[in-house]
Amino acid sequence: MNTIITFDEVLKQTKPEKRFLLLGNGFSMSYDFNRFSFTSLLDSAIKEEIIIENSPIHKMFVNLETADFEYIMRLLEDTSKTISCYSNDECSEKIKNKLIADTHNLKQYLVDIITNNHPEKITVIDDFKFTNTMNFISNFKKIYTLNYDLLLYWTTIKLKEREKKDIFKDGFGLSTNNEYEIVYKNKKDNNGQNVFYLHGALHLFDNKTDFLKITYKETYPLKDQILEKLNKNIYPIFISEGTAENKRNKIIHNALLSSAYKSLQTSGSKDSSLILFGTILKSNDEHIKQAIMDNGINKIYIGVNPKNQEELDHIKNNFNSDKKEIILYNYRSVKLW
Repeated sequence: MNTIITFDEVLKQTKPEKRFLLLGNGFSMSYDFNRFSFTSLLDSAIKEEIIIENSPIHKMFVNLETADFEYIMRLLEDTSKTISCYSNDECSEKIKNKLIADTHNLKQYLVDIITNNHPEKITVIDDFKFTNTMNFISNFKKIYTLNYDLLLYWTTIKLKEREKKDIFKDGFGLSTNNEYEIVYKNKKDNNGQNVFYLHGALHLFDNKTDFLKITYKETYPLKDQILEKLNKNIYPIFISEGTAENKRNKIIHNALLSSAYKSLQTSGSKDSSLILFGTILKSNDEHIKQAIMDNGINKIYIGVNPKNQEELDHIKNNFNSDKKEIILYNYRSVKLW
């Protein structure tokens, strides 16, 4: 594990049809460090004063020891309905109205903090910036991602335009009556799916009967689409933070995420390789590391900064396994954006 190779050497050592990719936040940070280097949506919301510290909403996050926006929004809604069942006096009515108002505000906060850290449209990024990234992902048979932003999704769109065919499929394919969304084809082969959002994504939603994907339309920005869905109590499927156990529990209770996780857990064979870019799988992604250790892939290539001793020590101490061969490569040798 001591020798650190280049990405070109990774490609030479692996078979294209047996080569899988796992992306972490470093993929997005390589596009724009300032946009995507935040560690927590809640911390970022407080820093930008989108949520005021020690306000009632902030206290809910603190007292319930969570950073899960969807959980707090659902709790506010359920509590307002519960109060109506127990009392209709003036005081209760005021509390209920406050809860409803805070729920509405929290939805707006979530949209604001997400979109403040995210390009509004695919057209904001110049086409030439996609070229290296399209070439990079084209090296892989399957892609797994821990990121919930749209950079990978947008890159696959650009690749489809360039190649005039679907290289990567996310399992969605049945149109709804809404021109801006399509639904997940929950079939055995998942419509030839080879892109998996392990922690969900901003363009994926759960409306209780279907999983929906909102599609790119130049005249209908991401921010507007997300807010419209939230106002209908349709929530985006994404896991932004929490412990590995928290994340795994959310994955288990969502069929779309569970299917993606199972794919990683059961993928590959002894001559397969998994290349990690933008993540070294620290403690809050222990569930992902365990899925990798359980699967049939023999070689794991991990992108590192050769000058970052902390990264190297983490890998040395946390990837000891006689089941897998761990090879390090210099992530700076990958050309993106």
